[in-house]
Amino acid sequence: MPYHVVALTLSQIRQGALAFQRQLSRTLPDGTELKVYSASPFDLEARRQLKDRFGGDVVYFFNDAARQESTRLNLNLEFKAEIEEEQLPRRRTVVVGKPE
Repeated sequence: MPYHVVALTLSQIRQGALAFQRQLSRTLPDGTELKVYSASPFDLEARRQLKDRFGGDVVYFFNDAARQESTRLNLNLEFKAEIEEEQLPRRRTVVVGKPE
Protein backbone atom coordinates (compact mmCIF):
# COMPACT_ATOMS: atom_id res chain seq x y z
CA MET A 1 0.00 0.00 0.00
CA PRO A 2 1.48 3.36 -0.95
CA TYR A 3 1.89 6.22 1.49
CA HIS A 4 1.99 9.85 0.42
CA VAL A 5 4.66 12.14 1.88
CA VAL A 6 4.12 15.64 3.27
CA ALA A 7 7.18 17.50 4.57
CA LEU A 8 6.62 20.62 6.66
CA THR A 9 9.10 23.24 7.78
CA LEU A 10 9.10 24.71 11.27
CA SER A 11 7.89 27.96 9.75
CA GLN A 12 4.87 26.22 8.21
CA ILE A 13 4.14 24.53 11.52
CA ARG A 14 4.27 27.87 13.36
CA GLN A 15 1.84 29.25 10.79
CA GLY A 16 -0.70 26.51 11.58
CA ALA A 17 0.08 23.74 9.11
CA LEU A 18 -0.67 21.09 11.74
CA ALA A 19 -4.37 21.99 11.62
CA PHE A 20 -4.75 19.06 9.22
CA GLN A 21 -4.48 16.74 12.25
CA ARG A 22 -7.62 18.18 13.89
CA GLN A 23 -9.56 18.28 10.65
CA LEU A 24 -8.75 14.70 9.69
CA SER A 25 -9.33 13.43 13.24
CA ARG A 26 -12.90 14.74 13.11
CA THR A 27 -13.67 12.27 10.31
CA LEU A 28 -12.47 9.19 12.25
CA PRO A 29 -15.81 8.34 13.88
CA ASP A 30 -17.17 7.73 10.39
CA GLY A 31 -15.31 4.41 10.40
CA THR A 32 -12.75 5.38 7.81
CA GLU A 33 -9.33 3.77 7.83
CA LEU A 34 -7.34 6.99 7.93
CA LYS A 35 -3.70 6.66 8.94
CA VAL A 36 -1.12 9.39 9.15
CA TYR A 37 2.30 8.54 10.58
CA SER A 38 5.45 10.39 11.47
CA ALA A 39 8.80 9.06 12.58
CA SER A 40 9.07 8.51 16.30
CA PRO A 41 10.21 11.71 18.04
CA PHE A 42 12.80 9.57 19.83
CA ASP A 43 14.40 8.25 16.62
CA LEU A 44 16.58 11.22 15.78
CA GLU A 45 18.53 9.36 13.10
CA ALA A 46 15.38 8.41 11.18
CA ARG A 47 14.08 11.97 11.44
CA ARG A 48 17.37 13.32 10.06
CA GLN A 49 17.31 10.85 7.17
CA LEU A 50 13.73 11.80 6.32
CA LYS A 51 14.62 15.49 6.40
CA ASP A 52 17.55 14.85 4.05
CA ARG A 53 15.41 12.78 1.70
CA PHE A 54 12.20 14.83 1.59
CA GLY A 55 13.10 18.26 2.97
CA GLY A 56 11.13 19.92 5.71
CA ASP A 57 11.64 19.53 9.43
CA VAL A 58 8.79 17.11 10.09
CA VAL A 59 7.69 14.46 7.59
CA TYR A 60 4.25 12.84 7.56
CA PHE A 61 3.03 9.75 5.73
CA PHE A 62 -0.62 9.61 4.62
CA ASN A 63 -2.31 6.40 3.50
CA ASP A 64 -4.65 6.59 0.49
CA ALA A 65 -7.74 7.15 2.65
CA ALA A 66 -6.06 10.05 4.48
CA ARG A 67 -4.91 11.61 1.22
CA GLN A 68 -8.37 11.35 -0.31
CA GLU A 69 -9.98 12.86 2.78
CA SER A 70 -7.41 15.67 2.77
CA THR A 71 -8.34 16.44 -0.81
CA ARG A 72 -12.07 16.29 -0.01
CA LEU A 73 -11.56 18.69 2.91
CA ASN A 74 -9.47 20.97 0.69
CA LEU A 75 -6.55 20.99 3.15
CA ASN A 76 -4.07 22.18 0.50
CA LEU A 77 -1.27 19.83 1.56
CA GLU A 78 1.65 19.40 -0.80
CA PHE A 79 2.34 15.70 -1.34
CA LYS A 80 6.01 15.44 -2.31
CA ALA A 81 6.42 11.74 -2.97
CA GLU A 82 4.89 8.30 -2.72
CA ILE A 83 6.55 5.42 -0.88
CA GLU A 84 5.61 1.85 -0.09
CA GLU A 85 4.66 0.71 3.41
CA GLU A 86 7.96 -1.17 3.72
CA GLN A 87 9.79 2.17 3.43
CA LEU A 88 8.03 3.76 6.42
CA PRO A 89 10.21 4.31 9.47
CA ARG A 90 10.27 1.23 11.68
CA ARG A 91 9.72 3.38 14.74
CA ARG A 92 6.75 5.57 13.93
CA THR A 93 3.93 7.37 15.66
CA VAL A 94 0.29 7.43 14.63
CA VAL A 95 -0.59 11.11 14.23
CA VAL A 96 -4.11 10.59 12.89
CA GLY A 97 -5.93 7.29 13.10
CA LYS A 98 -6.66 4.56 15.55
CA PRO A 99 -3.60 3.10 17.29
CA GLU A 100 -2.59 -0.32 16.10
